Amino acid sequence: MRRALAVAMAIMAVPAGALPLDRLPGLVGDRVAGAPVDCIAAAEIDQVHLVAGGIVYTMRSPKTVYLNRPESGATFIHAGVTPAVDGVGAVLCSRQPVRLLNENSGLPVATLHLGAFVPYTRPLTP
Repeated sequence: MRRALAVAMAIMAVPAGALPLDRLPGLVGDRVAGAPVDCIAAAEIDQVHLVAGGIVYTMRSPKTVYLNRPESGATFIHAGVTPAVDGVGAVLCSRQPVRLLNENSGLPVATLHLGAFVPYTRPLTP
């Protein structure tokens, strides 16, 4: 139970304010986009950042970054909201609902549904 709570808190630990989409290269760095996947390990999520039209998940190991562009509700991502996922299990998957909460009041603003997760990994050096 404590592990599930810790995972939920990590997912909700989003810096104040959404980042503009043009800040995405700063989050991705020198990583290269890979083939989209349907699910990621929720326990491995280290940081969550909001960008215009999407959510960026930074993983603990091997420092892979996933970009998720929600299937619906992405227009509600803006400064002043925090994502909250109910009943987070071992994985976070596409089509999973995510509530956007007002950072000040904690009241729901909207619900979005996650899309595919695009992994960004560092290229292997020969």
